[in-house]
Amino acid sequence: MSPPTVVITGANAGLGYETALAFARTGAHVILACRSKERGEQARRELLEAVPSARTTLAALDVSEPESVRSFARELTDRGEPIDALIHNAGIVAVPLARNRVGHEMQLATNYLGAFALTGLLLPLFRTDGEPRVVTVGSHANRFGKLPLDDPNWEREPYGELRAYARSKLALLAFTMELERRLRRSGSQVVAVGAHPGFAATDIRRHSPKLTPPGFLGRWVDTVGAWFTPTPAEACRSIVHAACDEDVRGGDYWGPSGFLEIAGAPGRARVNPVARDVELGRKLWSLSESLTGVRYLSDL
Repeated sequence: MSPPTVVITGANAGLGYETALAFARTGAHVILACRSKERGEQARRELLEAVPSARTTLAALDVSEPESVRSFARELTDRGEPIDALIHNAGIVAVPLARNRVGHEMQLATNYLGAFALTGLLLPLFRTDGEPRVVTVGSHANRFGKLPLDDPNWEREPYGELRAYARSKLALLAFTMELERRLRRSGSQVVAVGAHPGFAATDIRRHSPKLTPPGFLGRWVDTVGAWFTPTPAEACRSIVHAACDEDVRGGDYWGPSGFLEIAGAPGRARVNPVARDVELGRKLWSLSESLTGVRYLSDL
Protein backbone atom coordinates (compact mmCIF):
# COMPACT_ATOMS: atom_id res chain seq x y z
CA MET A 1 0.00 0.00 0.00
CA SER A 2 1.22 3.51 -0.77
CA PRO A 3 1.98 5.83 2.18
CA PRO A 4 -1.24 7.17 3.71
CA THR A 5 -2.65 10.58 2.83
CA VAL A 6 -3.79 12.70 5.76
CA VAL A 7 -5.76 15.94 5.42
CA ILE A 8 -5.45 18.32 8.40
CA THR A 9 -7.42 21.56 8.64
CA GLY A 10 -5.86 24.48 10.49
CA ALA A 11 -2.45 22.85 10.03
CA ASN A 12 -0.30 25.96 10.14
CA ALA A 13 -0.01 26.39 13.92
CA GLY A 14 -0.52 24.84 17.33
CA LEU A 15 -2.17 21.44 17.48
CA GLY A 16 -2.69 21.30 13.73
CA TYR A 17 0.98 21.88 12.97
CA GLU A 18 2.18 19.36 15.56
CA THR A 19 -0.28 16.77 14.26
CA ALA A 20 1.00 17.38 10.74
CA LEU A 21 4.58 17.05 11.94
CA ALA A 22 3.80 13.75 13.69
CA PHE A 23 2.33 12.30 10.52
CA ALA A 24 5.12 13.66 8.32
CA ARG A 25 7.59 11.75 10.47
CA THR A 26 5.77 8.52 9.66
CA GLY A 27 6.15 9.06 5.91
CA ALA A 28 2.52 10.03 5.30
CA HIS A 29 1.55 12.52 2.63
CA VAL A 30 0.23 15.44 4.68
CA ILE A 31 -2.15 17.92 3.08
CA LEU A 32 -1.93 21.17 5.03
CA ALA A 33 -5.29 22.89 4.73
CA CYS A 34 -4.77 26.49 5.86
CA ARG A 35 -6.76 29.70 5.69
CA SER A 36 -3.68 31.95 5.38
CA LYS A 37 -1.36 31.21 2.47
CA GLU A 38 1.53 33.06 4.13
CA ARG A 39 1.21 31.24 7.47
CA GLY A 40 0.69 27.97 5.65
CA GLU A 41 3.87 28.43 3.62
CA GLN A 42 5.81 29.29 6.77
CA ALA A 43 4.49 26.17 8.50
CA ARG A 44 5.42 24.04 5.51
CA ARG A 45 8.97 25.43 5.51
CA GLU A 46 9.33 24.69 9.22
CA LEU A 47 7.95 21.19 8.75
CA LEU A 48 10.42 20.47 5.95
CA GLU A 49 13.27 21.78 8.09
CA ALA A 50 12.26 19.27 10.78
CA VAL A 51 11.57 16.42 8.33
CA PRO A 52 13.45 17.09 5.06
CA SER A 53 11.98 13.98 3.42
CA ALA A 54 8.40 14.94 4.26
CA ARG A 55 5.83 14.83 1.50
CA THR A 56 3.52 17.79 1.97
CA THR A 57 0.94 19.71 -0.02
CA LEU A 58 -0.35 23.16 0.95
CA ALA A 59 -3.94 23.99 0.01
CA ALA A 60 -6.13 27.01 0.77
CA LEU A 61 -9.13 26.38 3.01
CA ASP A 62 -11.25 28.70 5.13
CA VAL A 63 -13.62 26.27 6.84
CA SER A 64 -15.95 29.10 7.86
CA GLU A 65 -16.82 29.97 4.25
CA PRO A 66 -18.91 27.51 2.18
CA GLU A 67 -17.37 28.48 -1.16
CA SER A 68 -13.85 27.95 0.19
CA VAL A 69 -14.88 24.50 1.45
CA ARG A 70 -16.28 23.61 -1.97
CA SER A 71 -13.22 24.94 -3.78
CA PHE A 72 -10.90 22.90 -1.55
CA ALA A 73 -12.97 19.78 -2.13
CA ARG A 74 -12.83 20.33 -5.91
CA GLU A 75 -9.04 20.68 -5.72
CA LEU A 76 -8.66 17.37 -3.87
CA THR A 77 -11.14 15.67 -6.17
CA ASP A 78 -9.10 16.78 -9.18
CA ARG A 79 -5.99 15.30 -7.57
CA GLY A 80 -7.75 11.95 -7.30
CA GLU A 81 -5.61 10.77 -4.39
CA PRO A 82 -7.29 8.41 -1.90
CA ILE A 83 -7.66 9.88 1.61
CA ASP A 84 -6.78 7.80 4.67
CA ALA A 85 -7.62 10.35 7.36
CA LEU A 86 -9.43 13.68 7.50
CA ILE A 87 -8.68 15.58 10.72
CA HIS A 88 -11.02 18.45 11.49
CA ASN A 89 -8.71 20.57 13.64
CA ALA A 90 -9.42 24.15 12.52
CA GLY A 91 -11.35 26.16 15.06
CA ILE A 92 -11.88 29.43 16.89
CA VAL A 93 -12.66 29.97 20.55
CA ALA A 94 -14.99 32.39 22.32
CA VAL A 95 -14.85 35.23 19.79
CA PRO A 96 -17.29 38.17 19.68
CA LEU A 97 -20.40 37.77 17.58
CA ALA A 98 -19.62 37.67 13.86
CA ARG A 99 -21.14 35.97 10.83
CA ASN A 100 -19.74 34.45 7.67
CA ARG A 101 -20.72 35.56 4.18
CA VAL A 102 -23.94 33.55 4.18
CA GLY A 103 -25.02 34.69 7.65
CA HIS A 104 -23.99 31.76 9.85
CA GLU A 105 -22.66 32.55 13.32
CA MET A 106 -18.89 32.35 13.02
CA GLN A 107 -18.08 29.82 15.76
CA LEU A 108 -20.74 27.41 14.51
CA ALA A 109 -19.56 27.93 10.92
CA THR A 110 -15.88 27.43 11.74
CA ASN A 111 -16.02 24.73 14.39
CA TYR A 112 -18.88 22.66 13.01
CA LEU A 113 -20.62 23.50 9.73
CA GLY A 114 -17.38 23.56 7.74
CA ALA A 115 -16.48 20.12 9.07
CA PHE A 116 -19.94 18.75 8.24
CA ALA A 117 -19.80 20.04 4.66
CA LEU A 118 -16.19 19.07 4.03
CA THR A 119 -16.76 15.52 5.23
CA GLY A 120 -19.61 15.06 2.81
CA LEU A 121 -17.75 16.56 -0.14
CA LEU A 122 -14.64 14.44 0.49
CA LEU A 123 -16.36 11.19 1.44
CA PRO A 124 -16.14 9.77 -2.13
CA LEU A 125 -12.35 10.23 -1.99
CA PHE A 126 -11.70 8.01 1.02
CA ARG A 127 -9.73 4.84 0.47
CA THR A 128 -12.02 1.86 -0.09
CA ASP A 129 -9.83 -0.63 1.76
CA GLY A 130 -8.44 -0.56 5.28
CA GLU A 131 -10.15 1.65 7.85
CA PRO A 132 -9.93 5.32 6.79
CA ARG A 133 -11.01 7.79 9.46
CA VAL A 134 -12.75 11.08 10.00
CA VAL A 135 -11.38 12.62 13.19
CA THR A 136 -13.06 15.62 14.81
CA VAL A 137 -11.07 17.60 17.37
CA GLY A 138 -13.22 18.34 20.38
CA SER A 139 -12.94 20.25 23.63
CA HIS A 140 -13.79 19.93 27.31
CA ALA A 141 -16.32 22.68 26.58
CA ASN A 142 -18.74 20.21 24.96
CA ARG A 143 -19.61 18.96 28.45
CA PHE A 144 -21.06 22.35 29.38
CA GLY A 145 -22.87 22.97 26.11
CA LYS A 146 -26.52 22.81 25.20
CA LEU A 147 -27.72 22.16 21.68
CA PRO A 148 -31.02 23.86 20.87
CA LEU A 149 -31.68 23.60 17.15
CA ASP A 150 -34.28 26.34 16.75
CA ASP A 151 -31.82 29.27 16.78
CA PRO A 152 -28.46 27.99 15.44
CA ASN A 153 -27.25 31.43 14.39
CA TRP A 154 -28.08 33.29 17.60
CA GLU A 155 -30.65 35.50 15.92
CA ARG A 156 -33.05 35.53 18.89
CA GLU A 157 -31.10 34.40 21.93
CA PRO A 158 -28.58 36.86 23.45
CA TYR A 159 -25.14 35.81 22.25
CA GLY A 160 -22.46 34.59 24.65
CA GLU A 161 -18.92 33.91 23.44
CA LEU A 162 -18.25 30.92 25.66
CA ARG A 163 -21.75 29.49 25.33
CA ALA A 164 -21.51 29.69 21.54
CA TYR A 165 -18.15 27.93 21.62
CA ALA A 166 -19.47 25.13 23.84
CA ARG A 167 -22.51 24.75 21.58
CA SER A 168 -20.35 24.50 18.45
CA LYS A 169 -18.13 21.83 20.01
CA LEU A 170 -21.12 19.85 21.26
CA ALA A 171 -22.59 20.01 17.75
CA LEU A 172 -19.30 18.70 16.35
CA LEU A 173 -19.28 15.75 18.75
CA ALA A 174 -22.96 14.96 18.15
CA PHE A 175 -22.19 15.02 14.42
CA THR A 176 -19.32 12.57 14.95
CA MET A 177 -21.62 10.08 16.67
CA GLU A 178 -24.35 10.46 14.04
CA LEU A 179 -21.82 10.19 11.22
CA GLU A 180 -20.54 6.93 12.68
CA ARG A 181 -24.09 5.53 12.87
CA ARG A 182 -24.79 6.46 9.24
CA LEU A 183 -21.48 5.13 7.99
CA ARG A 184 -22.18 1.77 9.60
CA ARG A 185 -25.65 1.59 8.07
CA SER A 186 -24.21 2.47 4.67
CA GLY A 187 -21.65 -0.33 4.79
CA SER A 188 -18.77 2.14 4.44
CA GLN A 189 -15.22 1.28 5.52
CA VAL A 190 -14.79 4.81 6.89
CA VAL A 191 -15.09 5.27 10.66
CA ALA A 192 -15.78 8.46 12.61
CA VAL A 193 -14.02 9.22 15.89
CA GLY A 194 -13.42 12.22 18.10
CA ALA A 195 -10.47 13.36 20.19
CA HIS A 196 -9.68 16.28 22.43
CA PRO A 197 -6.25 17.58 23.46
CA GLY A 198 -6.94 18.42 27.09
CA PHE A 199 -5.10 21.65 27.85
CA ALA A 200 -2.48 22.93 25.42
CA ALA A 201 -0.09 25.88 25.49
CA THR A 202 -1.14 27.33 22.14
CA ASP A 203 -1.52 31.00 21.23
CA ILE A 204 -5.29 30.72 20.82
CA ARG A 205 -5.94 32.80 23.96
CA ARG A 206 -4.43 35.83 22.24
CA HIS A 207 -7.52 35.96 20.04
CA SER A 208 -10.06 35.68 22.85
CA PRO A 209 -9.80 37.74 26.05
CA LYS A 210 -12.62 35.62 27.49
CA LEU A 211 -10.14 32.75 27.94
CA THR A 212 -7.91 34.73 30.31
CA PRO A 213 -9.39 35.32 33.78
CA PRO A 214 -9.02 38.88 35.09
CA GLY A 215 -6.65 40.01 37.83
CA PHE A 216 -4.39 37.72 39.83
CA LEU A 217 -5.89 34.51 38.44
CA GLY A 218 -5.16 35.62 34.90
CA ARG A 219 -1.55 36.45 35.78
CA TRP A 220 -1.19 33.06 37.49
CA VAL A 221 -2.48 31.28 34.38
CA ASP A 222 0.02 33.15 32.23
CA THR A 223 2.99 32.41 34.48
CA VAL A 224 2.82 29.54 36.97
CA GLY A 225 0.01 27.75 35.14
CA ALA A 226 2.00 27.74 31.93
CA TRP A 227 4.64 25.51 33.55
CA PHE A 228 2.11 22.68 33.92
CA THR A 229 0.29 23.08 30.60
CA PRO A 230 1.21 20.50 27.95
CA THR A 231 2.91 21.73 24.81
CA PRO A 232 1.05 21.35 21.51
CA ALA A 233 3.35 18.43 20.66
CA GLU A 234 2.27 16.66 23.86
CA ALA A 235 -1.39 17.64 23.58
CA CYS A 236 -1.84 16.37 20.03
CA ARG A 237 -1.13 12.76 21.06
CA SER A 238 -4.79 11.86 21.50
CA ILE A 239 -5.58 13.28 18.04
CA VAL A 240 -2.81 11.27 16.37
CA HIS A 241 -3.89 8.19 18.33
CA ALA A 242 -7.50 8.56 17.18
CA ALA A 243 -6.37 8.93 13.58
CA CYS A 244 -4.18 5.86 13.29
CA ASP A 245 -4.04 3.53 16.31
CA GLU A 246 -5.36 -0.01 15.90
CA ASP A 247 -7.37 -0.03 19.14
CA VAL A 248 -9.60 2.86 18.04
CA ARG A 249 -13.22 2.03 17.21
CA GLY A 250 -15.86 4.03 15.44
CA GLY A 251 -17.72 6.36 17.79
CA ASP A 252 -14.80 6.53 20.23
CA TYR A 253 -13.84 9.79 21.88
CA TRP A 254 -10.21 10.06 22.99
CA GLY A 255 -8.39 12.47 25.27
CA PRO A 256 -5.61 12.64 27.84
CA SER A 257 -6.00 9.98 30.54
CA GLY A 258 -4.60 12.04 33.40
CA PHE A 259 -6.35 14.12 36.08
CA LEU A 260 -9.51 15.75 34.68
CA GLU A 261 -8.32 14.75 31.20
CA ILE A 262 -5.98 17.73 31.22
CA ALA A 263 -2.81 15.86 30.25
CA GLY A 264 -1.44 12.36 29.91
CA ALA A 265 -1.34 9.41 27.56
CA PRO A 266 -4.35 8.88 25.26
CA GLY A 267 -7.37 7.21 26.82
CA ARG A 268 -11.10 7.06 26.20
CA ALA A 269 -12.69 10.34 27.28
CA ARG A 270 -16.00 11.35 28.80
CA VAL A 271 -18.78 12.33 26.42
CA ASN A 272 -21.68 14.67 27.07
CA PRO A 273 -24.74 12.36 26.92
CA VAL A 274 -26.43 14.90 24.65
CA ALA A 275 -23.90 14.02 21.93
CA ARG A 276 -25.11 10.40 21.92
CA ASP A 277 -28.80 11.28 21.65
CA VAL A 278 -29.91 9.47 18.48
CA GLU A 279 -32.97 11.62 17.80
CA LEU A 280 -31.02 14.84 18.34
CA GLY A 281 -28.30 13.56 16.02
CA ARG A 282 -30.88 12.91 13.31
CA LYS A 283 -32.36 16.39 13.65
CA LEU A 284 -28.92 18.02 13.73
CA TRP A 285 -28.00 16.20 10.51
CA SER A 286 -31.11 17.46 8.75
CA LEU A 287 -30.49 21.02 9.96
CA SER A 288 -26.85 20.87 8.89
CA GLU A 289 -27.79 19.75 5.39
CA SER A 290 -30.21 22.66 5.19
CA LEU A 291 -27.67 25.22 6.42
CA THR A 292 -24.76 24.02 4.26
CA GLY A 293 -26.54 22.75 1.16
CA VAL A 294 -24.41 19.60 1.34
CA ARG A 295 -26.41 16.35 1.45
CA TYR A 296 -24.91 12.89 2.05
CA LEU A 297 -25.88 9.65 3.81
CA SER A 298 -29.30 11.31 4.00
CA ASP A 299 -31.64 8.33 3.94
CA LEU A 300 -29.80 6.18 6.48
